[in-house]
Amino acid sequence: MSTTNLNQYYQINVNHLLSTRLDTDISKEFFDKVIFHGTAYNALATVVDSKSSTFTITGSYGTGKSTLAAILTGFVHSDQNIRDAVNRMIDDPILSSKLETVFKTDNIEKKPWIIIKAVAGIISPIELFYRSVVDAVQVAGLLKYLKKSMLLEQYPETEAQLLDWIIQVFSQLQGKISGTLFILDEMGKLLETLARGSGNLHFFQDLSEKINRLSQPECPFIFMGILHQSFADYAKGLSHQIALEWAKIQGRYVDISYRISLDESIALVSKTLKKTDAEIPQSVDKNNQDLIDQIQKFIGSRLLENSPKVKQYFYNALPLHPLTTVLLGAISKSSFSQNERSIFSFLLSAEPYSLRKFLDANTVLEQKYSIVDLWDYLSHNLQHQILSSKEGHAWSLVEQALTLVSQKTSKENFSIAKNQLYSNLIKAIAMLNIFGKSLGVYPTRDLLNFSFYVSEEESKAIAECLTQLTEWKILSYWNSTQSYEVVTTSDLNVQQLIQDKLETLNPKQNYLQYTGYKANVVLAKRHYQERGIMRWMGQYLIYNANELKQFSELEHQSNQSYRDFVLIAESSLTDMQLMMLSQTHPSLVIASLNNYNEIENWAKELFVLQQIVKEQPKLLIDQVAKKEYQHRCDYIYQQLSFLFNHAFESATWFYEGEKLAQKQLSVIASELADKIFDQCPKMFNELVVRNEISSSAASGRRKLLEKMLHNSEMENLGIEKFPAEKAIYLSCLKRLGLHQLNRETQEWAFVIPTSDESKGSNSHILLENGFKVIKENKGLITLADFYKKAKWTIEPFGLPQGILPIFAVALLQAKKETLAFYDQDVTNEFRFISDMDEEFLNKLVKRPNEIAVKYVRGQVEKQQFINLLANSIEANYEKPIEASALQVARFIVSTLMKKSKWVKHSRNTDFFSEKTQKLRAAILMADDPFKLLFEDLYDLLDAEHAKNESIQADMSSLFLELDQAKSHLLQKFEAELIHELGNLTPELLAQAEIISHSAADWQLQKFAFHLTKSNAASNQWLSNIITLLSQMPERDWTDDSVKKAFQNIPNYAQRFKQLGFFVKNGHPQLNTLDEQKHLAIIVNTPQGFEEYTRDVRITSETDEKVSSAIDSLKEYLDSRDLNKDTKAILLYELLKEYLDLAHSEKGGEHV
Repeated sequence: MSTTNLNQYYQINVNHLLSTRLDTDISKEFFDKVIFHGTAYNALATVVDSKSSTFTITGSYGTGKSTLAAILTGFVHSDQNIRDAVNRMIDDPILSSKLETVFKTDNIEKKPWIIIKAVAGIISPIELFYRSVVDAVQVAGLLKYLKKSMLLEQYPETEAQLLDWIIQVFSQLQGKISGTLFILDEMGKLLETLARGSGNLHFFQDLSEKINRLSQPECPFIFMGILHQSFADYAKGLSHQIALEWAKIQGRYVDISYRISLDESIALVSKTLKKTDAEIPQSVDKNNQDLIDQIQKFIGSRLLENSPKVKQYFYNALPLHPLTTVLLGAISKSSFSQNERSIFSFLLSAEPYSLRKFLDANTVLEQKYSIVDLWDYLSHNLQHQILSSKEGHAWSLVEQALTLVSQKTSKENFSIAKNQLYSNLIKAIAMLNIFGKSLGVYPTRDLLNFSFYVSEEESKAIAECLTQLTEWKILSYWNSTQSYEVVTTSDLNVQQLIQDKLETLNPKQNYLQYTGYKANVVLAKRHYQERGIMRWMGQYLIYNANELKQFSELEHQSNQSYRDFVLIAESSLTDMQLMMLSQTHPSLVIASLNNYNEIENWAKELFVLQQIVKEQPKLLIDQVAKKEYQHRCDYIYQQLSFLFNHAFESATWFYEGEKLAQKQLSVIASELADKIFDQCPKMFNELVVRNEISSSAASGRRKLLEKMLHNSEMENLGIEKFPAEKAIYLSCLKRLGLHQLNRETQEWAFVIPTSDESKGSNSHILLENGFKVIKENKGLITLADFYKKAKWTIEPFGLPQGILPIFAVALLQAKKETLAFYDQDVTNEFRFISDMDEEFLNKLVKRPNEIAVKYVRGQVEKQQFINLLANSIEANYEKPIEASALQVARFIVSTLMKKSKWVKHSRNTDFFSEKTQKLRAAILMADDPFKLLFEDLYDLLDAEHAKNESIQADMSSLFLELDQAKSHLLQKFEAELIHELGNLTPELLAQAEIISHSAADWQLQKFAFHLTKSNAASNQWLSNIITLLSQMPERDWTDDSVKKAFQNIPNYAQRFKQLGFFVKNGHPQLNTLDEQKHLAIIVNTPQGFEEYTRDVRITSETDEKVSSAIDSLKEYLDSRDLNKDTKAILLYELLKEYLDLAHSEKGGEHV
């Protein structure tokens, strides 16, 4: 039988767009393509017959709701051609007349309609409404009629202010417009925002009231909101009271349900397929008519009662088989479909087994696109969605049946054609059972004979095949409907189990953790192209803001993500809260998840599936249920992956307290990488500029390191031709200015380049910072520690691991003259090595913690420092000293070691400055003269940066303070002693002489004895008193013992003066000496009696001072507004200050 290409006779003329976008799709061509069906007619009739001005159109995805709104928009459009196209499309004078009554267009040239087209999205409702109204007025050319004050510089702050503004705008436009049509597409997105608590739901109630009040018959104001579900459905998960409030607000709008019928879907298909000018042979056309008659006969009258045109629809829909045309309508209403949109998605599809592929293939002219072809299309392209829907269980049973049929027919050695016939019968029966039962269409034997194309021989074999399939227990026959059905081979209906389990879930539980979301990465692509280093940011999804604590605030290494995108599943978080969180966690870029409800629904289902497989062990051995379970899981993961990706890309991100502009994640990642790693050199080499390098790249790097070690004086390091190591050298060393020709010596050498020599690569900053770390480090520094301290692997450099050894060797070679190298031996001790060698390089690459370097100052620099110290010694001690390290160090150490213990260890800042104490501590701890001079003192004196005068001044202070510390201590002690005893007059010393022999207390005897020596030229008597009062010999003085001596002065002084009073009475020769008095006061306090006493010596000088002070004090007190009691208390408090507490009697009473 001859074949032909069906494109010669049929073509798909899709006049119905897959999706209508109100803000872009209005044109004459658009309405020429729209198919106007009964549901659209009824909806428009509802609008024109209603007295309300506010409407909602409710229908599931793909039903054509936006198209209906577009029709109204076109009806009042300013373009006459578009209005004519709309009337031609409606093709109903009665409806057009009614529309004209409400939507008057007779004076539209002078008074245009304002068409406000708003599509809800990510912006706030206030911004959306304001911008849409202003744009609509501007398009209508009426912006000039608004006062300048109406064009706000900022959006209204509240919904109430927005509504007042809208009323003011349209009040000013009264008489200048024919009416206003406000269409809010995707209104459900705003309701979802309100459901998350991000707005005021009563805004829509107030909007309806104000629009109805504003609308007038002569100038109507029509609002139409487009929803995918009712208000109540958007309120799911909220409290019952709030849900009732939502339903109440819904009542303010006339809701138009928009769902196309089966008849309309058949009509849509028939209008979409058209025949070409090529004439179909009469025999084929007659067979087509007979096929349609037979199908109508066997599917019964249910579909034909109210559809007199159905036969013509079937004929116009060819080459679609009539059963395919019928089932397309049923499939479009299935749980995995999108209604009207799914029909046209199928007709447009160029996927395997699609109608387009069928038309493109060569086939017999009598063949139709049957329900078997439709099965193959669904199976190959939509199986995941189907298995995840309520039809999934039945579909899985059929898939298993097809597998069993294939196994059976293989054993029977049937022909290929017969094998195909068995499979086609199973598919046809499955399609009619799954999608045809709801229409009353059953797979009877008679209907199956016409359900797909077969040859005459195959037609005769159908009955035999059905019998065989029944005997094989693959099919069962039902007498009640005289139809066949695939035998149920599974006891588990996974879909039903899921539904039952979902109803028992706790709505407050966190199911996000069961999604198995794996952290992803975002590459900084532009940064890589411009800088040569691949960097990435992590992607994380968390349930709430408390989980942010799990993210470490430690510095990000170059082999890790340098920052992380963190999406928080809390849609209630405000911008201010997100800003604060991003400030608290500066290493994170934070956003809130807006579509969490959808993700949570899939997460719940995934959780349920995980529970089912635990509770139903039979699922693992039931092949049908197992396959259904696996496909369901795969589909859920697929949906979650899509939702996660969309959530990350569409989120509004916050970083370091700032809101980032809406951009792709890779763009944000690149901008942050530029900012964070702003000092990293630009390197373009795929071999080593990465964290993990290949074995061939590692070999090339190793050879390069050896060349750097041995051939540093040669051009190109002596590398000939162009091996891998030369490519690395040119891109990572020579281009960055790290290996240059020395013009003086005419030899090549490694250097730290200048800014100009680095050619804008920042290589000079990297090496300068690295050398600074080595120079400022105390002692040895391992290369592993060096990388950390120099921040080579973190911001602001962030070098990849592969390049680190190359830059390290370049730096060590450039500063080789000032560095000492060390290697860790078998005892884990670092030993000095004369130079870098192959073993050093090996450890540098593999174990950088086992090699170390140390900064060593140059000989000239050292001698200059020694000369400064020698000059300082000579200036302070007038003693010339040899300017050698050993002699200078020996003098400094010996000078300190000769001092007393107190001088060597005191921390009293009255005698030793902080700088002196640090220098003294370093000298005391010195065990190596060279380390003392060139490390400890050099750093403490900041010799590298300080001026010579400053260094000499610090050393002079050290020597002076060490030498004068004891004399300053004795001076201070003597002053305190005189303060307590008074001047050491001859009279007082005479008393001391007597007390030194007569006092019963030996300590007081010693105190008096030492006082008698105060006239001696030496200050030893002061040292002796300190030793006595501290009870510590001078060689063991400490800050504590000296402090104790000072604290004991008042006690000893008082006791001495008390004995001095008695000495005068017992020795008449002393009566001519100074007068002495014993002062005492007794005070009654709440705690008991307190006695304060003091012995005082009175001299002629004392009398004069007391007389003068009394006059001054009395004059001062008299000048104050104080009564006598207050003055008495004041003097009492002063007495307590200067007298000593001698006795306290608890609980005593004053008599």
